[in-house]
Amino acid sequence: MLNPWAEIEGREELGAKLKWFLLGRVAILSCFFAVVAIGYLGRGEQGYSVPVHSLLYFVGLTYAVTLASALLIDRVRNLTLFSHVQIGIDLLLITGAIYLTSGVDSPFAFLYSLAIVNGAVLLFSNGAFVTAAGATILYDTLLILFATGVVDEIRPHGLPPAKLDAALVARIVTTNLTFFMTAFLSGFLTKRIHDAERLLEEKRAEHDRMAILKNTLAQAIGSTLVTTDAEGRILAVERSGEGIFDDAAAEALRGQDIGDVFPSLKLTAGARLRFLQSPGAMEPIEFAHETGSENVRDLRCSMAPLRDTFANTIGVLYVLQDVTPLREIDDDPPPAESVAELCEPADEGAADTAERSDGLYGKSPAIVALRKLIARIAPSDATILITGESGTGKEVVARAIHAQGPRREKHFVAINCGAIPENLIESELFGHVKGAFTGADADRIGSFRMADGGSIFLDEIGELPLHLQVKLLRVLQERTFRPVGSEKTVAVNVRIIAATNRNLPQQIREGKFREDLFYRLNVIEIETPPLRDRAEDIPLLVRHFLKQFSTMHGRQVTRFSAEAAHLLLDYDYPGNVRELENIVEHAVALCDGEASDVDHLPGYLTLDEPRGTRDSAIGRSPRPSSHTIGENDPYEHGGASWEHVDLERDLAEYEKNILLRALNEAGGVKKRAAELLGINYRSLRHRLQKYGLGDIGPGSEAVQ
Repeated sequence: MLNPWAEIEGREELGAKLKWFLLGRVAILSCFFAVVAIGYLGRGEQGYSVPVHSLLYFVGLTYAVTLASALLIDRVRNLTLFSHVQIGIDLLLITGAIYLTSGVDSPFAFLYSLAIVNGAVLLFSNGAFVTAAGATILYDTLLILFATGVVDEIRPHGLPPAKLDAALVARIVTTNLTFFMTAFLSGFLTKRIHDAERLLEEKRAEHDRMAILKNTLAQAIGSTLVTTDAEGRILAVERSGEGIFDDAAAEALRGQDIGDVFPSLKLTAGARLRFLQSPGAMEPIEFAHETGSENVRDLRCSMAPLRDTFANTIGVLYVLQDVTPLREIDDDPPPAESVAELCEPADEGAADTAERSDGLYGKSPAIVALRKLIARIAPSDATILITGESGTGKEVVARAIHAQGPRREKHFVAINCGAIPENLIESELFGHVKGAFTGADADRIGSFRMADGGSIFLDEIGELPLHLQVKLLRVLQERTFRPVGSEKTVAVNVRIIAATNRNLPQQIREGKFREDLFYRLNVIEIETPPLRDRAEDIPLLVRHFLKQFSTMHGRQVTRFSAEAAHLLLDYDYPGNVRELENIVEHAVALCDGEASDVDHLPGYLTLDEPRGTRDSAIGRSPRPSSHTIGENDPYEHGGASWEHVDLERDLAEYEKNILLRALNEAGGVKKRAAELLGINYRSLRHRLQKYGLGDIGPGSEAVQ
C-alpha cells in the first residue's frame, strides 16, 4: 500500500522537474532557430534550401505546445503519463527538425540524446530506455523513407539523394547503439544522484526526528503515552506509574479515535495533514478531561509525528501529563481581604491605580494569569472564544484584547446576539440594501462593515440562529458576505471575538450549534474566572464601584460599615462581578453619608439563608440543630445562651451541613452536587477539603 504523503511528495517533485524540462525545450528550440537562421537560410551554390514558412510554422507550433503543457501541469492528475507524452512530443519535434535540415546529413540528430537524458531525469532508467526506443524507431523510419524515396528530403544543392547502402545502414546501427548507451548511462547516473539526495534527506529527517523524540520523551516521566496511526486511531496506551487510565480502560481505548476520547485533540483533515507534514512537534496544550462521573483531571499534552526509516508518516505520539495537583494549588482561594479594607476610605492612589488598569480590576492569580494570556494573544489576529459564567466580564476581556492588539486604532463593535430579534439580527450583522424587506428605507452597512479593519465582539454567540451560523462560518472562512437583499459580495478585514456562557459542546450534541463553526471560533479559548474564585479582588472592585457610582449619583460614599463589609466578603456572588456592581450601586443610591450600612444593601444579602443556597435545586437546608432560632430560641429573648455563640464555628457548621445534604441528594457524585449548589466543581472540591470531606464519594458512609 502506497503511503499517501510519499505519493504527494513524489508528484510535487515530478511537477517541478517538468517545469524545468519545458523551460529547457524553449531554450533548445531558440538555439536551434538561431543556428538554422545563421547557417541554413542563405541561398547559394552550396547552401541549403529551407522553406521559411515551414520553419516558422514548426517553431510556432513548438512554442504553442510548450505553453499549453506548462498551463496543464498543475491540473493533470497522472503526471507520469503526462511526462511520457512530453517526451513523445520532444521526439516528434526533433524528427521534424531533422527533416527540415537536410535529413540524413542533418547535424541535429544529437538532439535525440538530449531527449533521452531528459527522459532519465524525469522517469529514471525506464524513461531513458523508452525514449531511446522511440528515438530509434523515429530516426530509422525517417532515414529509410528518405533512402527509398517515399519522402523527399531537403538536400543541399549539388548533392545526390541518400541511398539505402551499407554506409547508411552502418550509420543507423551506430546511432541506435549511441541512443541506448546514452539511455543506460543517463539512467544509471540520475538514479544514483536521486538516491544520494534521498539518503541525505533521510539522514537530516532522522536527525530531526531523534531530536523531537528526545525532547518529547524527556517530558514523559510519570506520563501516559498514547500512540495512534496516521488517521488518529489509538494503537497503544503505555502507562507510567498510576497514569490517567487503569489497565482495563487503557485496553478499551485501542482502536478508538483519539478525538473521540479527548475532544480537545480532535483535528480537521487539513489540520492533521499539516501537522503530519510538519518537521517538529506542536506546542503543548492543556485541557480538562472527565475520567469518571465525579472526576475531572487537568491534562497537558505534547504531540510529535512518528515516521519510519523512509520518512513515511506512520502515526503520532501523544504524551499526556496529569497537572491537576498543580492546578489544585492554584485553585485554592486566598484568604479573604481584611474587613477593615472596606471600612476605611479609599485613598486616591488606589483609585488612580484602578482607573489606570485595563478594566480587569484585581490582583488575584486568576486575573494575573488572564492579563498575561491577553498580552500573549492580543498581537495576533487569531479568532478567540471567551467562555465563562454571566457577569464575569467577557466583554471587558474582549476590549482589553482589542486595546492591546494592532487594530487598537480601528473600531471595536460589540453585538449581543441574544438581545436582537431573530428577524433583525442578520441585517444587524451583515447590513441590508434599500428595499430588501418591509421597513428597509435606506441602506445599512451592518456591524461587520462598521468593524472593518478593527474587531467585532459577538456576545452570546450560542443564541445565534442556525441559518445565520452558516453565514458566519463563511465570513470566518473567506472574510466575505452578502448584505440582505444584495447580489454583491462584500469583503471585510475584521478580528472576530466571540463569547458565550453556554456549554457549546452540549449544544452541538443537541443540534443547536454547528460543530464546524465551533471549531472555527475556538481557535483560542479564554475562560473568565467567577468572582467566588477570586475573592481577594472584591475589595478593589468595591472601591472602584464606590467611586464610579458616587460620582454618577452625586454621593460621597467612600466605605462600608464592618457588618456590611462582612456580608460583602462572605457572599458567594452567583451573578459574579455584575451582581457585585449592582449591589454597590444599590448601596450608594440609598446612602446619604460616607459609610454605607447593612440597611443600604439589597434585602437578600441580609436574609438568614444565603441567596445561592435559597435558589439552588436542593431547597431550604436546615440550620444546625444546636442553634435553631424559633419561638423558644434563647437568642431571641436575650438569654444567657448568647455567651456560647461562636459565629465562625456556627457558620462553618451550617455550610458543612449544606454540603452534606447536597452530597446526599446527589448520591455522593460531587459534580452533580456542585450543580445542585450552583457552584463549579473546583469550588465544591475546595470546600470539601476545607471541612475534611474530600474523601466522600459514592458508597461512602458519610453520605448515607
